[in-house]
Amino acid sequence: MKYTFLLSSFLLLSVSSVQAVMPEPPRAILPRPIPPRPTPPRILVADKPEQPVELRSVQIRAEIAGGFAVTETEFEFYNPNNRLLEGSLEFPLLEGQKVSGFALDFDGKWRGAVPIDKPKAQQVFEDISRRKVDPAVLEQTQGNNYRVRVYPLPPRGIRKVRVQVSEKLGLDGVNSLYRLPLAFAQLPKFKLNLRVENPKATVKGFDELGKITLEAQDFDTRVLNFDKSNYSGAGTLEVRIPLTEKVESFGQNYAGQRYFMTVLPKPEGVVPRRAVKKVDLLWDSSLSAQNRNLERELAVLEAYFKKFPNVNVRLIRFRDTLEPIQSYGVNAGNWSTLRAELEKTVYDGATNFDALNCAALKGCVGISERLLFSDGLDNASLRQISASSVPLYVLSSSVKSDPAKLKYLTLNSGGAYLDLTRLTAAQAARELLSGGVTLAKLRSSDARRLSVQEDTQNWYISGIRNGESDSVALEYEISGKAGQTKISNFRASTLIARQWATNTLELLAGEADLNAGEIKRLGQAFGLVTPQTSLIVLDSVQDYVRYEINPPDELEAEYKRLRQEESVQVAAKKRTHDQYVLKLSENYLDWWKKDFPKGKAPALEPQKDTDANGIAVGQVARPAPAPSATQSAYLAREAITAESSAGAPDDAGLRDSESGSSGSNLSIALKKWTPDAPYIRRMQNTKTADLYRVYLDERPSYLESTAFFIDVADLMLERGLTALGLRVLSNLSELELENRAVLRILGYRYLQAKRPDLAIGVLESVVKLAPYEPQSYRDLGLAYAQNKQDQKAIETLYEVVNKEWDSRFVEVELIALNELNAILGRSSKALNTNFMDPKLIQKLPLDVRVALTWDADNTDIDLWITDPNGEKVFYSRPLSYQGGRISRDMTGGYGPEEFSLKRAKPGKYRIEVDYFGNTQQILAGAVTVQAKLITRFGSRAEKEELLTLRLQDKKENVLVGEFTVK
Repeated sequence: MKYTFLLSSFLLLSVSSVQAVMPEPPRAILPRPIPPRPTPPRILVADKPEQPVELRSVQIRAEIAGGFAVTETEFEFYNPNNRLLEGSLEFPLLEGQKVSGFALDFDGKWRGAVPIDKPKAQQVFEDISRRKVDPAVLEQTQGNNYRVRVYPLPPRGIRKVRVQVSEKLGLDGVNSLYRLPLAFAQLPKFKLNLRVENPKATVKGFDELGKITLEAQDFDTRVLNFDKSNYSGAGTLEVRIPLTEKVESFGQNYAGQRYFMTVLPKPEGVVPRRAVKKVDLLWDSSLSAQNRNLERELAVLEAYFKKFPNVNVRLIRFRDTLEPIQSYGVNAGNWSTLRAELEKTVYDGATNFDALNCAALKGCVGISERLLFSDGLDNASLRQISASSVPLYVLSSSVKSDPAKLKYLTLNSGGAYLDLTRLTAAQAARELLSGGVTLAKLRSSDARRLSVQEDTQNWYISGIRNGESDSVALEYEISGKAGQTKISNFRASTLIARQWATNTLELLAGEADLNAGEIKRLGQAFGLVTPQTSLIVLDSVQDYVRYEINPPDELEAEYKRLRQEESVQVAAKKRTHDQYVLKLSENYLDWWKKDFPKGKAPALEPQKDTDANGIAVGQVARPAPAPSATQSAYLAREAITAESSAGAPDDAGLRDSESGSSGSNLSIALKKWTPDAPYIRRMQNTKTADLYRVYLDERPSYLESTAFFIDVADLMLERGLTALGLRVLSNLSELELENRAVLRILGYRYLQAKRPDLAIGVLESVVKLAPYEPQSYRDLGLAYAQNKQDQKAIETLYEVVNKEWDSRFVEVELIALNELNAILGRSSKALNTNFMDPKLIQKLPLDVRVALTWDADNTDIDLWITDPNGEKVFYSRPLSYQGGRISRDMTGGYGPEEFSLKRAKPGKYRIEVDYFGNTQQILAGAVTVQAKLITRFGSRAEKEELLTLRLQDKKENVLVGEFTVK
């Protein structure tokens, strides 16, 4: 059984933030979304019989100096259950904030994390957790959203994690402002230590904190110590530090480089605002957008239309698709009709930023400017977003967002990015309507790699100083006017190098795919979490050696010694993967060449049902998979050879793609899986015209349920509501960012709906998330094939054939090779196979092929096929009398398992799947299974039926369907 706990937005306890820190509980769909409110952190254990994991203690230490803050938060969790659990914690950070440290407690001693490639971090974490030892990983998912995974939470034991966040403070008029949301419910122990290096700093608390003050520690330093048992409260602590008129500059020597940051104030005075006659209002209407602060957004628009009282507005709603454009006229500042339309927006579906391209809107000719309201979490775009040809202003009021991407969209457009989580409506309106100054042509002969960040009052310029000069001269242009300044007297700070790296990463993140290499290098050099780099902590030095990860300093000496020994061992035991794959292919060809009898089968050994332990009655316990995949290839060959009669001619493997078929007619009857849930029963009794309204009515109770969205989408597609069905289905990408299991389900469902064009983008993202899993490439290759991109399909499938995989993916290379060869056999055009070993190219058509995959890792699901002889082919009887062959048993992965039959005996065949069990430490819940039946496999007459279903419990056996050969 799998278990998980989820602590939503937990790191917002340790960052400068607005009050909207937590997602709302499920609620009814209202005409206007309610802005998110601060609520206590939640820890969820999804299996009801289990007790919830408890947050026992929180200790926060914050240091504020020179306009910067470092906040370190230590969490202690207690697992009251009698089993090991894996912890999964998700949280957003705000603009400018960066995780700068992560550590895990080992028996009272903290061990710091080290940077590592993101996909490798995930692979290592899951490999090690299968051995029930101690890894922890912190990764960035999408935008400003992060995830911590910790294993194990010991039975009736505690676990501590520590996370550090660094930031440049924002402004509040004449003050630098630090905000610390403190939302907890019944926290047994809470401790806060705050240190500010400014004698004029002031603090403001809230009722649950009582009377708090900053006390003098010395002339320059003020401190706050707060220690309370059984604390509960929901408020925000604020520290204000008066701004100094002196322009400060900071410096740090780090890794042989001299970094600096200086503040360049923006010039005073009002800049004339351009006139506006026609404006695009781009309104993100996806599911995640329902958590925006609509009240604040509408207040900004109210001020906007007072400034420009007579304008024409194109309202452009976008979600998974672009909605029909609506036009509105605002006269004498009256925009009530447009406002009412915005207030009744239904937020549903994924986020497709293709709508931002003027080409999608038949041009932006005559448009004065564009206003985009969005969180920036783009998960459905198929194309690169082009630069805006008119000024683009982006306004974001979501705590969970992608500030880097939103900022990037405004670059060189003449517009600006406005963060409504930091700015009030009045402040944002002032920035939007005042006309901004721009900093351009920034250069220096004394420094390189300059980066610029800005707020409403200043530009923050950082870079790397050249040579030994004690000063840096900067030349620039502000709104067309040349200027220069010379800075020196750099105040020492330990945060400047990482702040420069953070600023640079934000600029690169706008085109993360194109800048992936540099983002990765910066993340590793500065120990930062990026889209390409995660932080990982391992238990033993042997694990650092095994996975070639540079360890923390305290393990360095032991690591080097073991690394030398390991390299010798690896060289001695390395196998030749190409020979292994070739042997698998030869064995399969031996089977295919044999002509198996199709008459009445001799008496078979009785096959009995499995007992409660999953063991067939009267048989020995289920054998574990052979430890060596190479050995299994030889064993399979021996088994086939022993039963073989006279073989087919030597050229049997080279028959054309139409041969080898029995020529029989096949009829297929797959059993559609029907969910048994109250919501689906209600919707089945609803008129088609009312189906979407009932879905919206039920949705608030199932916002975290993938099953709900899948079931509803299935019903809508079945009733011909294709566009709505695809919209509902697309919500899966919004539920949990970068969950590869959910994304795989979404890709499979798109394929089942005959929309491989939509599946490809989803499955391409899965490859990026999990390149260490063969099914990532296999799924994508098959999607390319369904989309008639055969060349891409065979090249992608060959990745499965050509790479070495974890031993739990036993013989997956052969299954992918069979699918690759089938594409070659049925393709209507010649394909380039120069990248392949020619010995692996074989045309081996089949009458029938069944393939089974599932979405849950570390899970054992079995494919059973019963033929007209009544003989069941499954893991312990892999070859039937009439030649039905089943692939090796996949007991620890996602599948696939494959049934192959070259010539099918007439009669009825039965397809079943059996949920044998799992070894996961997180909630198993329902496992989604994809069963694919293909007739005339590998020929141009090939036909495919695809079915996706769910298995609810261990030991569940489900009839997928039957097919008849006549």
